[in-house]
Amino acid sequence: MKKKVIAFVFLAEFLNAVTLQEIKIIHKEEGILKALPFYKKLVKEENPKAMYELAKIYLRGEGIAKSTTKAYNLLKESSSLGFNEATYTLAKLYFSQKSPYYNKAKAYNTFIDASEQNHAKAFTMIGKHLLFGITVKKDYKKAVYYFKEASKRKDYSANCYVAYMYASGKGVFPNFGRANVFAKDQYEKGNQFCIKVWNDYNLGNYPSDNGWNIGDYNKPVK
Repeated sequence: MKKKVIAFVFLAEFLNAVTLQEIKIIHKEEGILKALPFYKKLVKEENPKAMYELAKIYLRGEGIAKSTTKAYNLLKESSSLGFNEATYTLAKLYFSQKSPYYNKAKAYNTFIDASEQNHAKAFTMIGKHLLFGITVKKDYKKAVYYFKEASKRKDYSANCYVAYMYASGKGVFPNFGRANVFAKDQYEKGNQFCIKVWNDYNLGNYPSDNGWNIGDYNKPVK
């Protein structure tokens, strides 16, 4: 009996001491069932990153019953605590037609929330909404702004959209050389949209940007 009490006390102390990084190691090496109590412990302590990790597990149904509802509630709570990955994932949940929470207006507004939390990919998604007129009216100038803000934050897929805007002249003065500058790296890495833009506008024929350097962002950050 004494040994059981000691073991219980040791387990309680371990649960209190474990970090999220250590939980991820337990998860990877011993499986979700071993890690689950630790995730739940941090969730009760209102750890937004733990909430996000557990939400992803419920979304995948990894080793436990899949529950979009539990994932949704965890993402909302994590987002309310300011964790931008949770806000972005929540927006994607609203944006997916396969989701029971599908709502394009909520998706757009939540992408805005994620951008305000400085999530790079959220800027790209807002740009797409403005470019294609999803939920909101088309606004090419605003789309360019959001694609550039995403690129500044190193969402490199956004560079393909910046390239498209310069190549097509949507929201900016046409500049094939600048389109080349933004598209080239992702084109060479096999990004399908960049490949399409590169080929559609023959950007290989415009290796240099000879246009006016209007604005503060005329080539992508590395």
